[in-house]
Amino acid sequence: MNTSKRVFISLTAAMATLVAAVITPVYVHAANLPATTTPALTTTVTTAIPATSVATATPSTTVTTATPSTTVTTATPSTTITTAIPATTATTAAPATTVTASATATTATALTPATTAPAPAIKVVDLVLFMGQSNMSGRGGNARSAPKVPVDKGYEFRYGLSPTGLYPITEPFGIYSAGQLCDLPALRGGTLVSSFANAYYNGCGVPVMAFSAARGGTGISYWQDPKVQQELVAKYDTIRSWCAANNVVIRRSYAVWLQGETDAVAHVSRTTYKMGLKRTFDRLFSKGLEQVFVITIGQYGGLPGIYDEVAAAQMELCNENPKFTLGSAALRTLPETYLTDGCHYNQAALNIVGTECGNVAAVRSVLLP
Repeated sequence: MNTSKRVFISLTAAMATLVAAVITPVYVHAANLPATTTPALTTTVTTAIPATSVATATPSTTVTTATPSTTVTTATPSTTITTAIPATTATTAAPATTVTASATATTATALTPATTAPAPAIKVVDLVLFMGQSNMSGRGGNARSAPKVPVDKGYEFRYGLSPTGLYPITEPFGIYSAGQLCDLPALRGGTLVSSFANAYYNGCGVPVMAFSAARGGTGISYWQDPKVQQELVAKYDTIRSWCAANNVVIRRSYAVWLQGETDAVAHVSRTTYKMGLKRTFDRLFSKGLEQVFVITIGQYGGLPGIYDEVAAAQMELCNENPKFTLGSAALRTLPETYLTDGCHYNQAALNIVGTECGNVAAVRSVLLP
């Protein structure tokens, strides 16, 4: 090797040694530096729920998310780089709120739905006034021979000598009545009412609410007397008012009429009787009475034909006036053996006409608008 090449190599080696000496890395150990730490980042997230009485209340809770204190060191040759997270406490607090089921500050409680005692059962009945004179009162009848009315198949409305209200139909019917529209209990026997009630219920399925308004020996003029009319209308109003207040619904309002023997013996004309019978019911019609079922009078023992004029007047009115319907004419054809005296019919006769009239009324109750 020539001299110039050796000199060049020597210079190159010297320069490399010098550079290496200049840039030799200086390692600084973390142990020789002041201690640098990252305090814990404490995040307290609090949703404040004031103390409330909530059936499904969420308890007050504190949720804390903490970032552990860490020292993150990223080192490259010849340097120590320390990144420190400043010590901070971050707290995020939700505004104070009241949590309720209705979004208002209220006390919510899980409640059982309010309950009340059940209303009394509604009874649906058809009101029937049993009006007339002694044969309607059952003067010749026998209570023991009258049929029984099953419970809830018929009722008597009593107003007078016993507390006002509904009772089972029993015979003698009407003995608890008082006032100008009744007979004394001693003058009453079995009536046609029980037979009517049974036939009516069997025919239309609605029980009768029967009311007694019969007085023996009365002529048609008696029934037009202002005092009698006033009592009759007042009792009718009382029945309807009581029912409205006691959960009883009146579906139909009728009357059954058996009267005229007194007028026949007194030879009251056909025209006078028809006019009087219509006037007897005019005020009740204006109050809501719908129909009168007429049972014609029969025969007077020993005096054939004496009842014919009044019986004819009754049948004519039923043909002429839609408010009056012929309920039964059976007494016209029954033999005198059904009489207990000259003018009063026995229980067998009363059962016949009661059943017949009950059947007619039941059919009519379905056909009437």
